Amino acid sequence: MNKKLSLFFLIVIIGLSSGGCSEDREPIRLATYTYATNDRIENMKLLSQELEDRLQRKVTITSYSDVKSFILGIKSNEVDIAFINTLGYLILSSDNEHMLPVANMHIEEDAVDNYKTVLLTINDSIERYSDIGNKAKDLTMMFVKEGSTSGNLVPRLFLSSLGISSPESQFREVEYGGNHTLTFEKLVNGETDLAAIGSNEYYKQIQTDSKLREKVRLLWVSDEIPLGPVLVHKVLPLKEREIISNMLLNLHIENTDAFESIKSGWSEAGQADKFQQISDKYYNSFRKVNGNRTHLNDILQMFDN
Repeated sequence: MNKKLSLFFLIVIIGLSSGGCSEDREPIRLATYTYATNDRIENMKLLSQELEDRLQRKVTITSYSDVKSFILGIKSNEVDIAFINTLGYLILSSDNEHMLPVANMHIEEDAVDNYKTVLLTINDSIERYSDIGNKAKDLTMMFVKEGSTSGNLVPRLFLSSLGISSPESQFREVEYGGNHTLTFEKLVNGETDLAAIGSNEYYKQIQTDSKLREKVRLLWVSDEIPLGPVLVHKVLPLKEREIISNMLLNLHIENTDAFESIKSGWSEAGQADKFQQISDKYYNSFRKVNGNRTHLNDILQMFDN
């Protein structure tokens, strides 16, 4: 075989070996967390296929059982791309060594009540939220669950702005309802004086049964809550990080099915129209609620234990 022919076959072999997903490179590890009964793996499949095409690398999908174990997985260097909620990111950011926030879901400009917290009561002695501070020692308070942004973090920040920096010691009793629906039902059934849940659940309930509007008093509605970020591992080559970021920013145009599939996995993303570019500064709004500074670091430390 002459030298020119040998060189030709060598080029062909190299070309064939570089096509498709490279088998000699570690897979990209895409991860999220399970909420209620949805592990969201199905919601991520179209995105993972798009990533494989763009990066020419195999992509695996993992769903951690909850936000806490997800954070541990990230800190243990098990994740390359993370779809995490706002509370999870704020906890992670206190000692984040691996991940960079690159994007999150952008909510339509004319969206109404997309992702907010509502504070509710059935106690007739509480007419407005300013009454809570003086009566806290005689009241029971119910949050949704530890890893909930709208059902735990945001209401704790709001209570902190009212001077209730330690609900467990200042209220007569603090409990978790388990999810937004159960928490609302327990409030209606008189199992707690106060409850904080996502606004979507509250509006859904009173629309289904208008009598609940009279029984349950709405004390406070938060501002729109910034949605959680997509995180990318710092160890990934800059070129790959840029590909991932650009792909997300254009996903609503270039792969509508993948974008809609991701949206359907997160109820708080129902009114999202695209991904937007962000940095850590995007979440500074959690340091001040209701015009007052909060005990954000103390609250996050409690969740991180």
